[in-house]
Amino acid sequence: MKKLTELSKISKATDLAQDVHTGQYRKVTKKPYIVHPFRVYQRAKSLGLSDDIQIVAILHDTYEDASNREYVAQQIKSKFGDTILKHVLLLSHDKDTNYNDYVLALAKKSNIALSVKLLDMIENLLDSPSPKQKTKYFGALQYLLKNGVKIDKRIIDQITKASKW
Repeated sequence: MKKLTELSKISKATDLAQDVHTGQYRKVTKKPYIVHPFRVYQRAKSLGLSDDIQIVAILHDTYEDASNREYVAQQIKSKFGDTILKHVLLLSHDKDTNYNDYVLALAKKSNIALSVKLLDMIENLLDSPSPKQKTKYFGALQYLLKNGVKIDKRIIDQITKASKW
C-alpha cells in the first residue's frame, strides 16, 4: 500500500508544480518549464533516492517561481507536511548570498535539499549551460568536497558525466 500512497504524493506534487509553472519556459530551450522539475524527479527516481527526495525534486522551484509564494507554501504544507515544505524553502537561493555559501548551507541543513540541488545542477548542465554556469557548478561541487561534505557517489558520477569535465 505504501507505493500507492507515494504514487499519489508524486501525482499531487506534479499537479502543484504544473499549476505553478504553467506559462513558464526554459530560457535557452524554450521548452515548457515543467519538463525541468520532472526530469529532476526522474533522475532521483532512477537513482533509487528516497520518496521525499523525489517529491522535493518535483517541487524544488515551485516556491521560488510562484507568483503567490504564501499560497504555494500553504499548499505544500497541507499536502506534504512541514518537512517537505522546509526542504523546498531551503532550495530558494537568495541572490545576495554567494552560491558556494548557499550550497554549503544546504549541506549543513538538509541532505535532502542538497541532493535535489545537485540533481538540479545535473539537469541544468544537460540543458545548454553557459560556460559561466558550468564554472559555477564545478566551483560549488569543489567547495562542497573541500569542506568535507559527503556526496552520494552516484550523484558525483552523474554531475561529472553531465558536465563533461
